[in-house]
Amino acid sequence: MKVTAVLLAAGKGRRMGEKKQFIKLKGEPVFQYSLNTINKVDLISEIVLVLPEEDIDRVKIFSFKNVIKVPGGRERQESVYNALRSIEDADIVVIHDSARPFATERMFIDGIKNVKSGWDGSITALKARDTVKRVRDKKVVQTLNREELYIVQTPQTFDYKKVLDAHEKAVRDKIFGTDDAFLMEKYGYSVTVNEGSVLNFKITTKEDMILANCLAKEKTPF
Repeated sequence: MKVTAVLLAAGKGRRMGEKKQFIKLKGEPVFQYSLNTINKVDLISEIVLVLPEEDIDRVKIFSFKNVIKVPGGRERQESVYNALRSIEDADIVVIHDSARPFATERMFIDGIKNVKSGWDGSITALKARDTVKRVRDKKVVQTLNREELYIVQTPQTFDYKKVLDAHEKAVRDKIFGTDDAFLMEKYGYSVTVNEGSVLNFKITTKEDMILANCLAKEKTPF
């Protein structure tokens, strides 16, 4: 079975004030950390790297695997759809946000194994450790059962034809989701979970960059 990885690095940096995927961590841009990890996963055959259109020609990459550069869209969902349509031949696709530079090989492998075993999709997720409450107009209205709650991360792995179908239907129906698994769920596909990590956090703020720099300077203990 052919497995293609989609690495999303097309953010505009609105919240950070700069494109975080290109910020250097210990001498390497943030997106290269994920590329390095994907290169170690033998199950993955090729990589689709999604970049801001204005940066496609200037960005230099290092990869042992074949890399196809694709321009991103205005939003994440559009960027993923652009990447999926660029893939000529794949059975499984793994979608990962480059803003999570500390995802491990195991997360990619576990997701792929779950889809190979028959699931339509598998999402990297972390079981909720804290009590979570629903708040409306600053009033606590419900305490949720944390035994059923997971904090969702990437990579997320899917049957290629099925996730493409979900995206095409979302375009038709004008449905927007915060992740690809939402679209799969919306259209009735079966999605399971594989284990994530607290260290697989998403760089969103300048404070996150401080933590990322600390981890990059040390060998990550997982």
